[in-house]
Amino acid sequence: MSRTAAWIASAIAFCVVVGVVIAFAFVYNSRTLTVEPAPVVAPAAAPLAPVGTPGEEPMLRDDALRPLVAPIMDEAGKNKALGTLHAAVFNGATGGELWESKSRELATPASSMKILTAAAVLLHLDHNKKLTTKVVRYGDSADLYLVGAGDPTLSESGAGFYDDAASLTDLAEKVKKAQGSTPAKVIVDTSLFGETFHEKWDKAGLSDGYVSPIESIQIDAGRKDPTDNNSQRTDKPAEVAGQTLAKLIGASTAEVMKDKPAGEPTVVAEVTSAPLETRVRQMMVHSDNVLAESLARELAIARGLPPTFAGSAKAVRDTLAEHNLGVENSDGGTKADQPAGPGAAVISDSSGLSTDNQLTPRQLVAVLNAAARPLPTNEDGEAIDLSQLPGGLDTVKLRPLLDSLPVAAVSGTLEDRYGNGNPGAGFARAKTGTLDGVSALAGYVVTDGGEVLTFVMLSNEAQLLEARAAADEIVGKLKQIK
Repeated sequence: MSRTAAWIASAIAFCVVVGVVIAFAFVYNSRTLTVEPAPVVAPAAAPLAPVGTPGEEPMLRDDALRPLVAPIMDEAGKNKALGTLHAAVFNGATGGELWESKSRELATPASSMKILTAAAVLLHLDHNKKLTTKVVRYGDSADLYLVGAGDPTLSESGAGFYDDAASLTDLAEKVKKAQGSTPAKVIVDTSLFGETFHEKWDKAGLSDGYVSPIESIQIDAGRKDPTDNNSQRTDKPAEVAGQTLAKLIGASTAEVMKDKPAGEPTVVAEVTSAPLETRVRQMMVHSDNVLAESLARELAIARGLPPTFAGSAKAVRDTLAEHNLGVENSDGGTKADQPAGPGAAVISDSSGLSTDNQLTPRQLVAVLNAAARPLPTNEDGEAIDLSQLPGGLDTVKLRPLLDSLPVAAVSGTLEDRYGNGNPGAGFARAKTGTLDGVSALAGYVVTDGGEVLTFVMLSNEAQLLEARAAADEIVGKLKQIK
């Protein structure tokens, strides 16, 4: 979600292609990636031929694709609508470069930054991990403490913005059963997180509906209307959560405290969030800034780092480096203990809202390629020991990243794009990014020839609507390659 989302939403006039429900899948030997059913009229994509077929050299595939990709991208490089274009297209199966322009130079990524956040979280944390929101009591006090674990997807009744979210109504019912009397008040413990609003964020984001303070407990990521992704946000999400619980259990008041009382608390009741993999997908599909920052802080805590903007950025950076996806230079692949080189990324926040963020296309495409590469079988068609395959376990962990990307003309931030018969509708999946003068698109598309192309296009100093339209047209042309 961008700082210009409010006026962009009213300006976009792309049509969503509607029709019969289709689904497509591409197969990498032992692992299949599926895309949810989509109301798009388009032929099903052909399965991708397994890499490693006897007699076929990966480099030959790259050599065959380059002359097909180059004219499309050369034309894109001359398109003034794309502003200053930093871009790369790779063969997702082989990891081979097919075209690039300024791909080793830093550019503002906007929300495509979330690709790195999602990757780091998926690589380090258990995909089934859930967060627990608790109500506790200290000693004989009649007051109850609402303790958040950093879950911004909490709902009031279970019918909020996020699917499979924990419910304050359920929590209240559990409290009532456990309590013999009505508590005097609810106290919200927000001590888990430190900083709540980045210095480079625009406060207009609250009214424009794309961010709220990053507090350790909030309902629907601070949305005042849980049915609207772009709803205005409250500037006091933890206080609202406390007031809501107080109302549900009949307490008289609610207040927020950052300091915990002395002693060990007694747990009165608790509820749990959706699994990590679900929350990552929700973050990516809706380009959810609050959820991105909260997930990054979850990672920071797991790595023993402070749950701040800086601590979260370091957690993302260090995790990627440990998996040879480092962002210390333009090519990635750096180790955690190596010094920064040319093109070292600047990670200011984990959502991409900060204009200080700087990435290269290669740093983003390295992650996409790691998620997309095939997992071969042995001569008998049996799955190999992934621990013996360089990057094999990482690819399995990163697979959900690809399924979390919005589908062109179908879902999330791409729902209202790829209209008017664009061939990419239903077949391209990509993370968008928008800030003032910045338009980003990073993802993959299955071509008519059955190849998977990964791509990153970072347009800086661009006219937003024109840049979006141009990027979508380019991906549509890539889709038609046979």
